[in-house]
Amino acid sequence: MSNAELDHEEEKPLDPEMEKVRRKMVRLLAVSLGIMFLGVMAVLAGVVYKVVNNEEDAPVRMTADTLAVPVDGPLDVTAALPAAFRIDSVSLDGSKILFYGQMTGGGPQAYIFDVATEQLVARVRITDQN
Repeated sequence: MSNAELDHEEEKPLDPEMEKVRRKMVRLLAVSLGIMFLGVMAVLAGVVYKVVNNEEDAPVRMTADTLAVPVDGPLDVTAALPAAFRIDSVSLDGSKILFYGQMTGGGPQAYIFDVATEQLVARVRITDQN
């Protein structure tokens, strides 16, 4: 048989069992394409939502427990400690900074400063227990 003869011949019908398998495969293909289409639409909807609801220009809101860095640059906060206080060590916990040191001519002290509220939260004097 030549290629020209194959083109003119009609395809023979499939037996009933193979036709059932073909229909199941077509149905599976349609369901798979539908699910993939829904997934792509969900991803695109999420991207569009993020682009439309971009809140870069919104002011940064800080709470007492968390510290958010603004988009436009670093925070500029001043902790006003006494001039006679010499800092020995510093620790950070969330938005709170602990300054541990000594007062000139005095005993050890600790100051807790909250960056989010920009306030000195506590002053702790450390003394010997007699």
